[in-house]
Amino acid sequence: MLLGRGLTVGVRLCGVDLELERGAGLGVIGRSGSGKSTLARALVGLEPELAGSLRMNGRELIGAPRSAWAELRARVQLVWQDAATAMDPHLTVRHSIAEARLLAGRDRFTRDDPRLAALLERVALDPVLLDRLPGALSGGQRQRAAIARALAAEPELLIVDEVTSALDRPVAWTIVDLLRSLRAAGIGLMMISHDLSFLPGTVDRVLVLADGRPVEAGPVATVLAEPRHAATRALVDAAPRL
Repeated sequence: MLLGRGLTVGVRLCGVDLELERGAGLGVIGRSGSGKSTLARALVGLEPELAGSLRMNGRELIGAPRSAWAELRARVQLVWQDAATAMDPHLTVRHSIAEARLLAGRDRFTRDDPRLAALLERVALDPVLLDRLPGALSGGQRQRAAIARALAAEPELLIVDEVTSALDRPVAWTIVDLLRSLRAAGIGLMMISHDLSFLPGTVDRVLVLADGRPVEAGPVATVLAEPRHAATRALVDAAPRL
């Protein structure tokens, strides 16, 4: 379990409370600059001005030695918005996956390891793409490769930051379906998304940020159907409808 209370990052984020359990799903929404990506980076220890309380399985991380973050970085994986820049352009997909396992303290996959085959099947990534560089992949393939890299660490929780924003809508839906299948398999999910239509059926609850502060939270269906705060209403009103 990842439990945050009063999380603050300098002047950019203030007073966020959240609880992320294995198998649970939380959506985080807000306008650009509201603090969504800052929150994602803070939860994996990439924000130096982090204050408040952040506990992983009951162990306080804020103020703890850097070694105390090792468990979190193995169990919580962040999938960045732009896979093209998040993946080393000089490493093949195979080597990126191997690097992720090494950094998480896992044993390396052998070339014909059945666990590697199972991982690729899980994200619907063709094995022939393993020995290609990220620049040789399509946008959807790169996102699948980035998710495969995160899953290679065998995490309990995935934080995905706008992973559908650069994809055509049909391709984006295939990524959302993948995230739903991962949740069904017991992996927790925090999904940052600008597209509200992806949230129902993918996450259970939603947190709304505005100007670096939480302004509304609750079950996703309730918040989207009956938004109370002006910031939430603006997001709902701006969502495209057929």
